[in-house]
Amino acid sequence: MNEEFNKRWEQYNNGEMNEEEMMAFEEELEENEKRLSQELNDSDWTDFSISPEKQKAILQYGKRKSYLRISVLAVISTLIILPLCTLGSYLYYGVGGAESKGNHFMETAAVTVALTKPNVAIDMKDLKGQVKLFGMNTELKLQKQIGNKTEAIGSEQIEMFFDKLKQPTISYYGDSSRDTEDFFTHPSTQADASKKQTLTTLDKLPEGTVSEVYVSYDKAYTPKDVYSFAKKYDMKVLWNAIKTEDSLSGNQRPIGFPGRDSEFLKELQHTSKTEVDQFKDALTYVNQHPTWAKTISGRPELDLSNRIRYINQNGVTIYGSVITGPSKEIEKFVKTKRIKTAKVSEVELWNW
Repeated sequence: MNEEFNKRWEQYNNGEMNEEEMMAFEEELEENEKRLSQELNDSDWTDFSISPEKQKAILQYGKRKSYLRISVLAVISTLIILPLCTLGSYLYYGVGGAESKGNHFMETAAVTVALTKPNVAIDMKDLKGQVKLFGMNTELKLQKQIGNKTEAIGSEQIEMFFDKLKQPTISYYGDSSRDTEDFFTHPSTQADASKKQTLTTLDKLPEGTVSEVYVSYDKAYTPKDVYSFAKKYDMKVLWNAIKTEDSLSGNQRPIGFPGRDSEFLKELQHTSKTEVDQFKDALTYVNQHPTWAKTISGRPELDLSNRIRYINQNGVTIYGSVITGPSKEIEKFVKTKRIKTAKVSEVELWNW
């Protein structure tokens, strides 16, 4: 019988039995285990007459059964805990509607881009977000306006863990990755040769083109003054660089707000408020999440609190604008004495 049992045990252990044979053999092992337990309980002595092979088989069966129980418990725990944690993530980012953390993040991202990237905005109709375990991944589509046309220029992927943001991954199409914030000249800075170069470029452009040009003024003007002398030309003011410091220091770069002719202003605009009030509100709103704003903009020097303080003390004045329109009309505007420096950013075929 020992030889027969050993043979069957080897087949069982090596997985050579079919399902019915395995079930029958396991029932036999379980019966032997119960019989041994009963004999030990009914006797005050230990019977060592069970063969070593059978003892080994019983122990192996017990181990298998324990491993199976542990594995089943682990799988059940995972299936229960993971959905609960994911549901918790949805609630963490979604509860509260307009006041939810997810909505605050989206609005902060949209306003931050509008403030820190000249003539660039997030396409609010094409937002892609995915809630994951304890976090959220978001893809923001970036677009800009040239002439009467709005076009996609790239995307920004942001990964969030609870309320902490990882460094965004920004992908641009074509030449859109140029650091256009450096196209402006602060009133405290001397003029360079860019105006002359820009006029040469605009002069060579054909009639059937529209241009996007960054202009800096000879001084900071009120919004009313800027729009007053800009309306004399067939062009659009898309973005304004706002003076928020007496002089630039270190790696400071301008902030601003979409101009009155920008298509992007419509998504941020509150009709009951002036453009100046909207700009102040936007700064105050973004400053509620300064770490988010610095990460989204990629600008650790943003320093919104001091910029807000300066504006409250000195008012809102404009020292540069992004303008677009027929290239020859833009050329006329750049020739005026009010323009200190100018740089051509993009040129498109006629879409005016």
